[in-house]
Amino acid sequence: MIKRIGFVRRHPGLDVDTFHARWRGAHAGLVEASAAGDGVLLRYEQHRRTARDYERADCPYDGVAVQWYASWDAFWAMRDDPRHAAVRTDAAELFGDVLEVFTGEEMEVIAGPADRGEPVTKLICGVRRKPGMDLDAFHRYWWEVHGPLNRDTPAVRKYFIRYEQNHRLAEDYARPGGSDLDGVTVEWFRSARDFFGMAVDPESRDVIRNDEDNFLDPAGLLWLLTGPEHVVLDRR
Repeated sequence: MIKRIGFVRRHPGLDVDTFHARWRGAHAGLVEASAAGDGVLLRYEQHRRTARDYERADCPYDGVAVQWYASWDAFWAMRDDPRHAAVRTDAAELFGDVLEVFTGEEMEVIAGPADRGEPVTKLICGVRRKPGMDLDAFHRYWWEVHGPLNRDTPAVRKYFIRYEQNHRLAEDYARPGGSDLDGVTVEWFRSARDFFGMAVDPESRDVIRNDEDNFLDPAGLLWLLTGPEHVVLDRR
C-alpha cells in the first residue's frame, strides 16, 4: 500500500468558500463514484486549512488531500483509466496546482490514543532535506534521531496527541517531473494553542529547532494547519 499526499491550491477563479464546498461536495462525490478506483483507491481524506491559518501570507495552499492506493502501478493505471475522466476534468477546473509526493505507509513516532476525539488541530508539513545531505542519511536521521527526540523529550511530548512521518518512495524520486519534497510529517494537537505553545516554549522550541538544522532545509518547509480529516471513503 502507498500514499499520495497532495498540497492543493484552488483554481484562481474560485474563492475560498466556493473551493472548499466544491472540493468536499461535488468533487469528492465524483472520486467516490469512479469505477476506476474500485480495488485501487483504498482511502481518501481531505484536510481543510483553518480560517486562522489563512491569515498567514507565506503558504499558497488551501488544504491537503491524502489518498491510500493498493500499489504504485495501480495508481497510474487508475489515473489513465477512461472511467476516471470525470474526476480529471473536474480536478482541472477545481485546482490551480497540486504539489504531490508519494510515500509508504505512515511511520508512527507517537501513536496516540485510538479515540483522539475532537477538537483536533493538525500540522501537516512537507519537508526538504538539508542541501548536500545524502538521501539515505536524511531519512535515517529523520526516523532514528529526530522522531525519538520529539517522543522522548517531555517538554516536547506533552504537546502532542499523535506524530507520524511519511517518507517519500524510491519510485517517486525516480519519477520525472516530481516534486522536491522528501516527505511529510503530520502532527496532531488538541488545539492551535497547543501547537503555537510548543513553537514558542523555549524548552521545546530550542530542542526541535536546533535538531532541525542537522537535517532539514528550514527555508524549504511547507506547512499548514488543518482541522480533523474529512474521510471521503475508506475501503481498507
